[in-house]
Amino acid sequence: MTQSRPRKALIIGAGPVGALTALSLHRRGWEVEVWESRDDPRGKDAAPSNLRSINLAISSRGLEALRSVDPSLAEQFQAEAIPMKGRMIHHVDGKQESQLYDPIHGQCINSISRPILNQRLVESLPTDIKLRFNAKLSNVDFAKRTAYGSSPADKKHKKKAVPGEEHDDGAIGAGGKEGKAEDKGGDKEDKEGTAFDLVIGCDGSWSKVRTSMMRMDRLDFSQQFIPHAYIELHMPADPTKPGGYAIDKNHLHIWPRHAFMLIGLPNKDGSFTLTLFCPFSSLATLDTREAAASFFKENFPSAVEIVGEKRLLDDFEKNPRGNLVTINVSPSVWSSHAVLLGDASHSMVPFYGQGLNCGLEDVRVLNSVLEKHRITSTTSLPLGETDPALELALKSYSLERHEDLKAICELALQNYTEMRSHVLSPLHHLRRHLDTVLTKLFRTSSTATLSLTDAFPTKRVRGWTSLYEMVTFRPDVGYSEALRKEKAQRDIMAWAGWVGGAALAGGVGAVGLTLARKWAERR
Repeated sequence: MTQSRPRKALIIGAGPVGALTALSLHRRGWEVEVWESRDDPRGKDAAPSNLRSINLAISSRGLEALRSVDPSLAEQFQAEAIPMKGRMIHHVDGKQESQLYDPIHGQCINSISRPILNQRLVESLPTDIKLRFNAKLSNVDFAKRTAYGSSPADKKHKKKAVPGEEHDDGAIGAGGKEGKAEDKGGDKEDKEGTAFDLVIGCDGSWSKVRTSMMRMDRLDFSQQFIPHAYIELHMPADPTKPGGYAIDKNHLHIWPRHAFMLIGLPNKDGSFTLTLFCPFSSLATLDTREAAASFFKENFPSAVEIVGEKRLLDDFEKNPRGNLVTINVSPSVWSSHAVLLGDASHSMVPFYGQGLNCGLEDVRVLNSVLEKHRITSTTSLPLGETDPALELALKSYSLERHEDLKAICELALQNYTEMRSHVLSPLHHLRRHLDTVLTKLFRTSSTATLSLTDAFPTKRVRGWTSLYEMVTFRPDVGYSEALRKEKAQRDIMAWAGWVGGAALAGGVGAVGLTLARKWAERR
């Protein structure tokens, strides 16, 4: 009789999703090994600005995912983050306008530096999880259930990261820029390889695990770049202001200008991470310092006044231009041996702030599926042999998650138009106020506690709930259900507008006929 042994998971990528996946499977009793192509972040200074990733906005979905693995993690990150209660709109004339995310209950999203979040998650991993840093995946041989990698031949060698490099989820709000690295000194290839039962690709938008899977089977894969770049800028702390914050720290600041926008998220040290989103075609015209100066002074005068023209232009000239891409993969699994999580399966543009939250939620949903299918931590099968029960569970995860991932990618694209343009529209304000009134009148309560065996207990949202609340503050609701409910509510709004218009037209017509009749009688 074959002796029972722990299941072996090999996780590629030690970013937020990779680290949480490792902790989740370790707590289920799996043997876990993690490969990460970057340096070990533990015990190092995590700078608030690294020029290659927009600050992360962690909200209820991400916090619930953390809580499902380790409740103390959610509390720790909430303590380190800065709550943002709404958007602060900066108009060209200097006027500021606060738009609360949740005017009824005051719920907030939370700004946190990506390096700090990543560092804390890696530091939380137990010592019996095998961590290999500066280890790059070369390829996965699924026939042999073996992964091959490489590491620097010189142990003192350190890889020089090119700005824009990311190997994990949520890099730019789960947008994406191709990760590249310059190696000095050559790499040592691992010829023996590492065998596994399950390899988990948490290696970002340009996943090598995904590439290996696509060589094995038919995977539907799509990627779509938007014509806009992002450039990270920096607003320093102001020691003359309370807490060092030059502007209100409890808002996500937006300078919307229709075709482009500037946003700002607060850091703990009083600074703000600013990000300019602008079409590549427009950036091409800002080819001199004078042209860039005119652009910023004309469109973002208040930001120029706070940051200073020289500092802002220095950042604009030297910092890299990042791409923004949407990636979809289906199925996101192969047999019982591979699954993609985070950006590897669903890169999205960062405009709903859900890249990180969605990636962390992947871990919670996968855990709930394993629980539902009663996948134990041990197996009597030889290492790497196909497990029918695990294969069924992974297929179930891919099917259940697919519609939600499509929905949030679509919503993220839609929200860019809202952030840079619609927030200035009177109709947008009217809809926000109507949502608030109707939510108060026809509100339904959310499911407070999530069941491990049911990732999304609320299958159909009843009553009236704003789209933003469902996406950001309702981890009991799947993204696809939020999108369905919003479309239904839009239809109701359109119908009500048509009926109201018809009634108004009818009323005007009746008054007109009465006046005409009286005029005719007098004649």
